[in-house]
Amino acid sequence: MKERNMFFYIGTYTDKSSRGIYGFRFDPLTGEHTAPRLIAEMVSPSYLTMNNSRSILYAVSEPTDGSKGAIAAFTVNPQNGELEKINQVMAPGKGLCHVLLDKKERYLFTACYPDATVQVYKLNGDGSIGDMTCIKQHFGQGVNPVRQRQAHAHATCMTPDQRYLCVCDLGIDQLVVYDFDPENGNLKRNESMTLSLPPGCGPRHVVFHPNGKYAYVIAELSSQVIVLSYDENRGFKIVQVIDALEDKRVSSIAAAIRIDKNGKHLYSSNRGEDSISHFKIDLQTGKLTHIGNTPTYGKTPRDFIIDESGRYLICANQDSDNVVIYDINLEDGKLLMKKEIKAISQPVCVVSIELK
Repeated sequence: MKERNMFFYIGTYTDKSSRGIYGFRFDPLTGEHTAPRLIAEMVSPSYLTMNNSRSILYAVSEPTDGSKGAIAAFTVNPQNGELEKINQVMAPGKGLCHVLLDKKERYLFTACYPDATVQVYKLNGDGSIGDMTCIKQHFGQGVNPVRQRQAHAHATCMTPDQRYLCVCDLGIDQLVVYDFDPENGNLKRNESMTLSLPPGCGPRHVVFHPNGKYAYVIAELSSQVIVLSYDENRGFKIVQVIDALEDKRVSSIAAAIRIDKNGKHLYSSNRGEDSISHFKIDLQTGKLTHIGNTPTYGKTPRDFIIDESGRYLICANQDSDNVVIYDINLEDGKLLMKKEIKAISQPVCVVSIELK
């Protein structure tokens, strides 16, 4: 049975030659791909996400000149991957760096790094973005005199039970936790659940294990993965802090973090060492064993994903203008470079669909 073609959407920064969201078709059997092309014009769509059915794509705008951010919604053509804009709304402050949907797709959450805000938007029945229902701002600073002069909300993640919204704040070294009210879209800070992380680590993103018992924070500034246990009533507890770099002397900062669909392997990206770290997950304790690092064959791997089949890892190298596709060995989780796609300026985010 012939495997379906995959279609990849690439978010970019547009302060050089890119003009928005790019896309290309990829045949996993042959390794052939179409030339990347502009799918939707947008100012610096630096983070993308899709709804559960992969029928709507959401993108946030993060202008590099300090101007206002925006969120756009697009319908996805499942036959050819084309996008058609549904609507776009302006954010109340500067550019946005992350976007997330709740499981029931009733709300959209965004994070603004320079303003240290978390914003909640109502989603309409057609997937369009409605009114903002809540905005929260973080305050404080960390020990790093350059990167932590103020709070910096970087990414959001809902707990598996959908009761709480977790926000990685790079500037104050905290996993800030909010009670989420799905009836009105409001957030209320939960001080007892909010977790302080090692000083100077710079939490960037967090991801939950499929079993819901563990969460993993990628610390940008310390290039570490912080393993947390999670209980919906007692909250989070640090159970392990492990280095992601093979050589701590290398000047490098961490970026993305993902878990494979079977929950056996965790990966993170390193900008500077320009590698993907591979960890094995102990399913009993949630703890990690560092297996090794694989080169990204490019510079500054800002984002990567594991496709829906679980067989491919796709990495976007921001400063070498290339996207690299790896085969994932389903037995041991190791990566093997399969294909390089060039000619996309400043690729920084990836999402994918299987074409019908």
